[in-house]
Amino acid sequence: MPFLLFVLACIEIALLVKLGQVIGGGAIIGEILLSGVLGMLILRLKSRVILKNVAMSVFIGRLTLRSLMRRELLPLIAGILLIVPGVLSDLFALYLLVRYLLMRPSLSDRTDNTSDTDGTIDVEYKVHDDESLT
Repeated sequence: MPFLLFVLACIEIALLVKLGQVIGGGAIIGEILLSGVLGMLILRLKSRVILKNVAMSVFIGRLTLRSLMRRELLPLIAGILLIVPGVLSDLFALYLLVRYLLMRPSLSDRTDNTSDTDGTIDVEYKVHDDESLT
């Protein structure tokens, strides 16, 4: 495992040097800073929400490793990978973010189960004005 991390770090450095020769050193430094700021922003915004969702899933007993990896941890892993400087890690982080955004259920896909979860009952009613009582 340490050898694999060493090889990946060497590939990242080689790609940064080659890309720096093509587009310039300032652009590479800008890319590293921008991806780092984006990673910090993702971690700051999503970490509390994700940890709250994981805790709630554990509490109600519906947490599986598959759902954890599919929905909850993808933005956290992507944020960490964006903080790590390198081209491959940034590309993989963007892949994870796109996958996360595409997997999120849209409003049209959700079923309307709000009456079962919050205890309210929707009732149709009609108001009759009875002038004889006044």
